[in-house]
Amino acid sequence: MPALAANCATVADTTAVGAFPQQLEIEEAAAAGLTLTYSDNPLFADDVASGKLPPVAERLPEQPLIELPYESCGVYGGTIEGTSRSAESGSADILSWRQVALVQMADDLVTIVPNVARSWKWNDTFTAVTFELRKGHKWSDGAPFGVDDVVFYFEDIVNNKDLSPEPTQEWGKNAHAKKIDDTHVEISFDEPFPGLLTYMATSGSYFTPFAPKHYFEKMHGAYSATADADAKAAGYDTWAKRFDAVWDKWMDAQTLTATGLEVPTLESHVLEIEPTTEQRLFKANPYYFKVDSAGQQLPYIDRVHERFLNADLQLLAILNSEIDFKAQGTTLQNYPTMQESSEKGGYEILMPPGASGPVLAFNITHKDPKLRQIYSDLRFRTAISHAINRQEIDQVSYFDLGTPTQALPPNLTFSKPEDSQYLIDFDLDKANALLDEMGMAKGSDGLRTYPDGSPFTILWEYSSQFVTPEFVKLMSDYFKSVGLNVNAKEQTSEATRENAKAATSDINMEWDIPYEPTLIADISLYTPYYSEISPLFGIGWKQWFNSDGAEGEEPPDWAKEMFELATEWKTVLPGSERYMQIGRRLIDLNLENLTIIGTVGSIPKPIIVKNNLHNVMREMPTVHFNFGYIYPYRAEQWFLQ
Repeated sequence: MPALAANCATVADTTAVGAFPQQLEIEEAAAAGLTLTYSDNPLFADDVASGKLPPVAERLPEQPLIELPYESCGVYGGTIEGTSRSAESGSADILSWRQVALVQMADDLVTIVPNVARSWKWNDTFTAVTFELRKGHKWSDGAPFGVDDVVFYFEDIVNNKDLSPEPTQEWGKNAHAKKIDDTHVEISFDEPFPGLLTYMATSGSYFTPFAPKHYFEKMHGAYSATADADAKAAGYDTWAKRFDAVWDKWMDAQTLTATGLEVPTLESHVLEIEPTTEQRLFKANPYYFKVDSAGQQLPYIDRVHERFLNADLQLLAILNSEIDFKAQGTTLQNYPTMQESSEKGGYEILMPPGASGPVLAFNITHKDPKLRQIYSDLRFRTAISHAINRQEIDQVSYFDLGTPTQALPPNLTFSKPEDSQYLIDFDLDKANALLDEMGMAKGSDGLRTYPDGSPFTILWEYSSQFVTPEFVKLMSDYFKSVGLNVNAKEQTSEATRENAKAATSDINMEWDIPYEPTLIADISLYTPYYSEISPLFGIGWKQWFNSDGAEGEEPPDWAKEMFELATEWKTVLPGSERYMQIGRRLIDLNLENLTIIGTVGSIPKPIIVKNNLHNVMREMPTVHFNFGYIYPYRAEQWFLQ
């Protein structure tokens, strides 16, 4: 049989089929009579020659993951140019080019496939899963990666009260990790958690459940007798504060400062120079664990250059042919301009379906009691929904390519067609009648007041990462058409998130509408407070529920029911009868209480791809934060030519 190196099997090659789509384990290649001859990126040639790095065969795991390219085996070299708003704003897209996790969602957005882990096995009750890791896998500094790093993550970070004083259920209730042997680790929970793998492969892909123990133990109080003294010498009060300043579960945060040059990673690219407020530069990881079907170590692209630009400058950079790939933050409003310049700019525009337009969540738990009284009144939110001319929004903002809709996760197996149409009829008479009923009378200027007669104004602080100023102007006109005064101010994403967490914002918009796999993974995306990064409302409610009433504030009955259902949801098998019942009830509770108000859905998503960027999947089912953006589409195989 010819060697794989000679064949360079692609996804179209039906002879190179393993247990999972588009990838092979080393045993599967051998069983097919295929052999691998490993080859190295010339980027590392000098370091190998000088002895600074071992040869590629010694850097790879004994069991590398073999990836089948979309088009062809690539060529090494080059720098891919990308852009984000800032270091922690709109950067998830570029993080997803580098990211790894124990498992991965295949590009069908249905099948979960191995990644860092080679395999997994559940127990009969879905309260424990055992992962098999790859022999000889190494961190980017060459230190061994393995079971101890997973155990350290759970036992010494997640379950350490100094580092994690508040209990978290993102990995299941009371999650623990136990070493079985050098390549097998068990993660267990107090209750069944059959959605764990889906979580890890989708919205949880940003929070990988392992950490480099060999690096972090030197500053951890449980491992270092001098941890506190070292922390004080470094300017921190305690070892925990120093640790927290370096480690972050949001993986991208560890590359915000020069410390990111030191912290090892398993990602395809590692931080190369100290980041600034203007840029970050990443270099290929010499110990990355994947190879292509010709035995070439991935990634092909030498460097990832990320520039931080505002929305206008990002568009200008695209038009000037300065950006190789851009998904996050691109808008359909800019599509005609981008399309007009595409030939000159040397790029094409992919249009995956299924993106959702902006949504509004009025802050039901606003810190200001007078505003809370208004926003928590269902009549107010219903009036807002009727005041919105969704058909006009679709025509003006989305070229009539979308569909007017209420806020609803798309393509749910437990939804009904009429759910998306709930209370979306444009009816100013209904809206005005409801506001009148609330006692919000109109003054001589035509603007409504609080029921006590004092002036009422909606302060709408928005980020252009999530909505255009034109959309805000259009919506403000709708509000004013029923007598509601609006003061709209553009803010940074960081500012809107801080205000959301402080419960001082009137309107919150940062809800990346989840799909069913992401709900399986993390049902909190469809229950208060909906977004950990930028809560919509109800932080105190969740605290109350999690503490059995000891903290926070008591939620209304409908929110209590949502929390109880969400807790049970995590324990039921996806697709089961009870799963369908819970999902249906959560839809009803969200719609009946208009927790989030939708505008337009089913919008094509423009994605910029430079013509010289290869192995990019051309028919992506969707591109979304809750699927890990590009993570399912295997950016480590991209190459420039």
